[in-house]
Amino acid sequence: MRSPIGPALIILSLAMAVVLVLVLLQTTGLRGDLDRARAEVVTLREQVEGLERGVPMSELSMRLSELENDIQEWVVAFGSDTAPGDGSTPAGGSASTDEVLDRLDDVLGRINDLDERVDEICQNVPVC
Repeated sequence: MRSPIGPALIILSLAMAVVLVLVLLQTTGLRGDLDRARAEVVTLREQVEGLERGVPMSELSMRLSELENDIQEWVVAFGSDTAPGDGSTPAGGSASTDEVLDRLDDVLGRINDLDERVDEICQNVPVC
């Protein structure tokens, strides 16, 4: 007489074999994904190491403030009330004081725009 447990054990062992094969295939696929991810990390590290360090934010702020101070000193030095064409104009020619001040305001505006742009660029960069 045959035992009814025999065919159940055979079916159970076949199911276990199928599950093991599926687990092995999944593991192989995950290993391939892991290898590709490691290779991508290596290339990204090489790219990051190849990038320039840039200027630290503190040094950039210091240089911008020095530049502003120099421009303000220049305005004080050459911003006197002299009449154009009397021989006492600066080396720039016969430009009026208002034109020089307007130009300096434009330069200061551009410097402030540059400072804001640098802040925007360095917002998500830990090196800045």
